[in-house]
Amino acid sequence: MKKLKRNDLKKIEGGANNDISCRINMSCPDGLCCADGYVCRDPRRYICI
Repeated sequence: MKKLKRNDLKKIEGGANNDISCRINMSCPDGLCCADGYVCRDPRRYICI
């Protein structure tokens, strides 16, 4: 996957559609990790699984 920029991460964190799923293969874009609920989130703010 492509590396996300800071503004892209902010959109994911604060947007209504923040549900990039990592349920199938636990893979997220660079800069994100798979958090509770199998959703890709910023590892600095959320605990990764």
